[in-house]
Amino acid sequence: MMRRALIVKTTSMGDVIHALPAVADLARAQPELKIDWVVEKSFADIPKLSRYVDTVHEVQVRRWRKNVFSPQTWKEAGEVRAALQSAHYERVVDLQGLLKSAVIGRWAKSFLLGYDKDSIKESWASRFYDRTFSVSKSLSAVTRCRMLLAAAFDYDYRQFPLDFGLKTVEKEESSEPYVVFLVNTSRETKLWAESKWVELAKDCNGRGFKVHLLWGAQPEYERVKRIAQLAGDFCTVLPRMPIRDCASVLQRATFVVGVDTGLTHLAAATDRPTVGLFLDYPVELVGLTGQCVQSLGGVGADPSVEEVKSALKRLGLKDFS
Repeated sequence: MMRRALIVKTTSMGDVIHALPAVADLARAQPELKIDWVVEKSFADIPKLSRYVDTVHEVQVRRWRKNVFSPQTWKEAGEVRAALQSAHYERVVDLQGLLKSAVIGRWAKSFLLGYDKDSIKESWASRFYDRTFSVSKSLSAVTRCRMLLAAAFDYDYRQFPLDFGLKTVEKEESSEPYVVFLVNTSRETKLWAESKWVELAKDCNGRGFKVHLLWGAQPEYERVKRIAQLAGDFCTVLPRMPIRDCASVLQRATFVVGVDTGLTHLAAATDRPTVGLFLDYPVELVGLTGQCVQSLGGVGADPSVEEVKSALKRLGLKDFS
């Protein structure tokens, strides 16, 4: 019988991206193992981009919670549960560490593993696991995922170089070099001043770069539109697009600058030179992980445009040398 394992990491975008290297480790440690993933539907493009993930099971917990008495909700949840049980997983590992993810992990009716009560986000979730492991909360999110999965499958993750395992999804080559600014995020305390984005955009244009701006929700569109109008016609507000297409845009960029948001972590995972701006969270815990990254800021920080330009220089971009 084919060996199969299931990863549970449903949200959010950045957290799902942080789990990719752990899956790459497992695939290299045990290449005969098929690896499946349970994820929120809105983030399903991320594990689907991994070279190491076989089947992606999509849940819609956020919508289900709002419609808990709907027959459609029970039908959809039941279909996912049946699919997980029919796969006969050897082991299920909950990399999320929440009650909701532990419950989903239990749906598979297989050996369930996760963080112990002192390592987990929601301590009650650890009671659902058949076996638990201690992983320090002081480590980065990427390292915590790598350590947990290595403990669950008994290998040393340190033998493998960091690999997010993303497939190349780039399409046509751009006729002129461009950079991507990721200016939007979930909380106002994470935002970098619009005036600084405008200043940085004008500087990039002076070095021969066009600037592309991505967005998701309507308030984000209004923000990128203001920045583009103030900066000049070399700034392009791209249409709203799914994560897969965003990855394609990021992969073809000369470099990316972004605030603390999932797309910035995705840019880092594509190995494009990426500078992350962190204004309200310990950068050592949530900073970018990748082959060509710089993380600036921290709690109460407000990086300057000059600091960003210096970071780009450190990344080896000759236009900033």
